[in-house]
Formats: sequence, structure tokens, C-alpha cells
Amino acid sequence: MRTRTANALLAASMVLLCAAAASAGEDSSIKLPPSFGALQDVVDVTAPFTINPTNPDLVQGPDYQPLGLTLQSELVSPELLRAAAGFDFSCYRLVLRQEDFADPQSPNLYALADIVERIARAGVEVMLTLDSSGLNLDSYMEAFARIDGEVGGLVRYYQLLDNLNHHLGVSSGTYHELVKRVRAYREETGRPFEIVAGGIRGIDHAFIDELAGAYVFARVDAIAFNLYPDAEHMEYSPARAEAATHSLREAVEAFAALRRYGKPIFVTALGVSNAYAPLGVSQLEQASMTARAILFLLNGGASRVILHSLSDTDPSYFQPLQCMGLYAWDGSSKPVANVVRNLAPLLRGSFFFYPYYDHSMQNNFPAGSDPVYVHHLYHPPDRVTYYIYWTSTMNMIDRSTNLVLYRPGLQPVSVHNLLTGENSPAQFNRGGNLILFAGLPLSHVPTAIKMIGEQPNG
Repeated sequence: MRTRTANALLAASMVLLCAAAASAGEDSSIKLPPSFGALQDVVDVTAPFTINPTNPDLVQGPDYQPLGLTLQSELVSPELLRAAAGFDFSCYRLVLRQEDFADPQSPNLYALADIVERIARAGVEVMLTLDSSGLNLDSYMEAFARIDGEVGGLVRYYQLLDNLNHHLGVSSGTYHELVKRVRAYREETGRPFEIVAGGIRGIDHAFIDELAGAYVFARVDAIAFNLYPDAEHMEYSPARAEAATHSLREAVEAFAALRRYGKPIFVTALGVSNAYAPLGVSQLEQASMTARAILFLLNGGASRVILHSLSDTDPSYFQPLQCMGLYAWDGSSKPVANVVRNLAPLLRGSFFFYPYYDHSMQNNFPAGSDPVYVHHLYHPPDRVTYYIYWTSTMNMIDRSTNLVLYRPGLQPVSVHNLLTGENSPAQFNRGGNLILFAGLPLSHVPTAIKMIGEQPNG
């Protein structure tokens, strides 16, 4: 039997007033489309609520920013750092080659010290990834101690090697020994740095099991992955349920399994290539996929997402890994730069949560069959709720969707386009406990609806 609350809501939906004033002879009511379906009896839209975060690692205070950026250390200059500063990143990752620091008198040491000092003065955390062409434990530790002796007081994270599962001379046993030696060095010197596992390229289940069996995850301070998602394996989709090394589905499931170690999970290189097809995607698709991947990975358990690079380094655009930057080879800004710049402020100090309100969405023609993905973000300092939605389908035809929220306390403020940065007024109608949006823009680049008016009680 339908509850009185649900009946009241359904009745209220019949008397929603239009935003524009209607003349006396006009029908000014708006009726809910029948495709929205009936309200759920179990939802009490008027009761006080508690926000339950989907990723507790993100709930780290009002200034926590989960986005970071990899900088090519050999290319770092004051101009590059100024360009990167416009994105509000909280961490820069520098990938170093062990061979470049073999000489105690190497000028690379002084150059690195200058770079790290400038980053630290800007209030950005530093992650140094010390990589090598092979792995000799003795020579690696010599280079590690040499670098730490020069810049160690300013480095928050040391990542030991990179792309572990594709690395010459590395096995789970040798890597365990390397972690053991770095931990011993940390205890001897009293340095406060954290040890980050070398990024596993893709979700390599066999190698993950090997590292777990060698107790590596129990001995590092953070677990890391390098992910390069492809257009066919982005969001959760029954039609695309097969396993794929770099799919978001595989990543989120792996993160959930690794939570038993109680360690934060970093994505130390997230990239989407816009190399020439079929090696890459268009610049617009790159922007869409990057934003969607950031949202899914943070919502699904990652506590840091560090983007692959600031600039492309291959003018021919035939090398996929060299075409993942926010800027093109010639220095021009790509659409992905706009999207990241607009998404970063929403993520600072915010966390994802399970919705405390009921909501329904229905697309208009020609987008009726497009699947829509929704994430919910809360920013405690200003009591702002973001309803972030998108479709994975790229379409040149303008499309729209309708949305109903069942929550009386929320007050829609604006609709935020992550591609253009445009904030437009939120056009909505209200009736009782219902908030109705008609004709919202639907895009494969996420759109955020900003709402205020409620304070969580937990």
C-alpha cells in the first residue's frame, strides 16, 4: 500500500508552477512524465539525513585536494611551474632516472634541489619517483640516499620504481628487499617521508597477487597504479562487462579488494592519449574521458589521482604515451585543460557520498537510450551539494534530460559546465517535496548542478 508521504508527493507533482508567470487563462501546471515511475515507499524525503562517504580517504579536511600532476623533471622551468599552478594541484610527481644521479658531483642534484625548493615554496607536496633501467639494489640505494641527502627534508613521498609489472629485473622478491632497505634507511635517518609502491601498470591481477604474497603491500605506505583507460571500458556497463586491464570497472574492484591493507591507493599516472587514431582519441574525447575517470576513480577508492603530464612531447602524435598532456606540443591549451581546471575547485575539500535523496532521470529524444551516470559530491565548508552527471555517448546533436529530486531542503543554485566553465542559473520548478528540472543539457563531458541548503548530521 502506498504511504501518505508518497501520495502527497505525487499530488504535489500535479501543481508545480512554471518559472515564468502565466496568464489567468493558461494551464501553468507541469506534470511529471510517466516514465519517471512511482516514488519508493522506503524513502522518507523529510527525515534528517546522515552523509555516508563512499571514499573515507577523501574526508581529510576543507583543504584536501586529491588531484596532482606529473612533471617531466628534465623540462621543469619557472614557466612550466607557473602554467601548472593555474590548475590548483596539491602534489607534483617528478620521475627521475637512477642513472642521472650516479655521480655525487652531478649537476642534476643541484638542478633537482632547485626544482623541489620552488615547488615546496608554492605549498605543493612533492613525490619523487626514482626509476631505473634495471635493478641493482646496491646502486639503487646509493642513488636514493644521494637524492634524499640533497632534497629529503622537502619530499613527502618517495615512489620506488615505476610500472613494476613491466620492469626489467624486478620480481616480487627483489622488490620486497628494496622496500625493506628503504624502510631501514628511513628508520636510521629519521626522515618523515612515505613510501609509495611503484605504479602497477593497469590492473594486473597476477602481479598484484605476487606482491601481496611477498608482503609488499603490508610494508609500503601507499599502493599505486598507472591507468590509461580506453573509450570502450570506461563506466560500468552490462554491455561491456568483459575484463580489460585499464578499465575503470577493473580498477574500482581492485581498489575494493586492496582495502584490507588499510593503505591509501594512488593513481600515480592517469592519462588518455589523443594520438592519431586508432592509437588515441580526439581532444574532446580526451577531455571527457579524463574527467569521467577522475570522478570514477576518486569515488571508487583512490585518494590521489595524479595526471600523466602537463604537455605533449611528440609532435608527430604517433606515440600514445607522449600525447596525454593538458597542453598540445605547440603550447596551446587543449579541452582537457579546461575540464581539469574547472573540476579541481569542486574536488578540493569535498567527498563523494551515497545520496540521501531519491532522484530520477529521463532523457529526451534523441538521447532516450543513452545511459546516464551520476555521482554525488559534498563540500562541507559552504554546505554545497553537487549532482554531477554525464552520458558516455558522444553525439554532435544537442541532447537534454529531465531530472526530479525528492528532497525539500535542497536549493538549486547553478548548472556548471566543466568544459566551458560557464555557470548558468538553475531553471527548476518546485512542488512540495519535489524539485523538477526540465531540459537539462546532456553531454559526455560531466555537468554539475550546485545546490545548497542542508547540513549533514553525521
